[in-house]
Amino acid sequence: MNNTIGLGNFYVWRESDDEKLPDISFVPPMVRRRMTDLQKIAIGVAHRVTPEDANYQVVFASRFGEWGQTIKLITQFHNDKEMSPAGFSNSVHNAAAGAFSVLTKNKNPYTSIAAGVRTLESGIMAALIAEKPVLFVFAEEKSPEMYEPFLEKPVMAHALAFMLTNDAARKFVWQSVTKQQEPLSFDMMAEFLEKGGKITTESWELTDK
Repeated sequence: MNNTIGLGNFYVWRESDDEKLPDISFVPPMVRRRMTDLQKIAIGVAHRVTPEDANYQVVFASRFGEWGQTIKLITQFHNDKEMSPAGFSNSVHNAAAGAFSVLTKNKNPYTSIAAGVRTLESGIMAALIAEKPVLFVFAEEKSPEMYEPFLEKPVMAHALAFMLTNDAARKFVWQSVTKQQEPLSFDMMAEFLEKGGKITTESWELTDK
C-alpha cells in the first residue's frame, strides 16, 4: 500500500539545562497547576504545531507514560492506605491526550499508545492510517531515580509533535512494509523531520517526495 501525505508543522523538544519543561504559559494558571510533567511536555509541543481550528484527530504515544505520577500514588497508598482520585486520573496513559482535548475543546477522537520499545513507530503508524488531519505527539518525562537501575540508561525528557494533512506543502510517501529493523529511535525520527530523506521501520517506510 502506498500513500502520499502532507507533513504540516512539526516541533522537536529535548530537556536542557535552560529548559526543563516546554513553555506552557498559554495554559490557564489553575489548569497548569494540576498538570503533571508529562502533560506539560506533551501539551507544550502539541501547542506549537496545531492550528487554531481544533478540528483534527490526535494520536498520543509514550512508552513509559506517567511513571512519576504512578510513584506518587503507590507511595501515597503505602503511607495512607488510600489514593487520591485526582491523582489517579492523572496517572492513566491517556491523561495527556485527554487534557489536551479538553484544553483545546477538540471533540474529535484521540488514541493513546504504548508499545514498549516500538512505541514511537507504532504511534506514527496509527497516525498514518488515521483520517486526516491528525496530530501526532510522542512524549517522555525524565525517568524517576528509583527506576533508573532497571533501565539501560536514564531517560531525559523529550518530545516531538507533527501534523499530518492532505494539503501541506511538504509531501512524503509512506509505504507499509515488513522488515526486520531496530526500533525507531527518537533521534532518528527527529532527524527525518528536520532534514528529510527516508526512514524505515519494521512496519512502514517514509520517503520525502
